[in-house]
Amino acid sequence: MKNLIALLLFLLASNSVTGKIKEGDIPPSYLGENRSGQEVSLDEMKGKVVIATFWASWCAPCIAEMTVLEKIQRKVGKDKLEVVAVNFKESKKVYSKIKDRLKDMQITMTHDSNGKISRAYGVRSIPHMFIINRIGLVEKIHHGYGEAVLPELVSEINALLNDKTEDSP
Repeated sequence: MKNLIALLLFLLASNSVTGKIKEGDIPPSYLGENRSGQEVSLDEMKGKVVIATFWASWCAPCIAEMTVLEKIQRKVGKDKLEVVAVNFKESKKVYSKIKDRLKDMQITMTHDSNGKISRAYGVRSIPHMFIINRIGLVEKIHHGYGEAVLPELVSEINALLNDKTEDSP
């Protein structure tokens, strides 16, 4: 057990240094602050499927994706699926405007103006999505995709939501 914990700590530390998150990795917990200024942490979301998606206001596929993800989250419930949309390197002014425009969305929105969060995740372009299973491991990674991929993403999310084998850490 000690060896497993040491291995997990090593993997987590090496990921945060290199910023290259792979499927099966434990991603960095910190995802920014929500609209209320509270820290958004993956550690607080254990037991849920989490979608961490990096987006910008000028990215049409990102906005389409967020709309689809928000609908899924509403249908499934925030107790089972948490969507965290991390704004990628836009100014505070631009982020505030788009956040106000999207205020009716129930997804969690955070802002990464200086790129610290995106660097920790290895994000260099958008859209870039991490699907994280209920025990906190990266299940799937998608980047540089368009709207045609959305049905595949929905299928992957549904499969994780219906997977009963990962319920215990």
